[in-house]
Amino acid sequence: MSSPYDDHDFEYDEPQPPPKKTTYEVFNPENTVGVACDRDGEVVGLHITDDARESGDSWLSSEIVKLAMLAHMQSRLGLRKEMEVKGTRSYTIDSFGLPTEAGYRAMEQEAFGPRAH
Repeated sequence: MSSPYDDHDFEYDEPQPPPKKTTYEVFNPENTVGVACDRDGEVVGLHITDDARESGDSWLSSEIVKLAMLAHMQSRLGLRKEMEVKGTRSYTIDSFGLPTEAGYRAMEQEAFGPRAH
């Protein structure tokens, strides 16, 4: 007699490959300052042109912080997309407070106003 449990396919039977290395980059509209975050939302790189360095410390630091927040949110949007591809239910995704594409675009517009592209 055959049991319905004989034919099983457990996901943990095979080792899962590590997640691919993903970098999320955000630049200001003038492309003078950029921040890169990894999949976990940690800053892993900065791009600063000579023009940006000459704009003053206050402006530059404000721009870096703004871009770091946007790059972090872009990594969170990437997590949302990963979860959607894997079939996670929308109410579960929403419970993590992950931004939608439209929500991210609104944040970008708010951050740069008329400078946004």
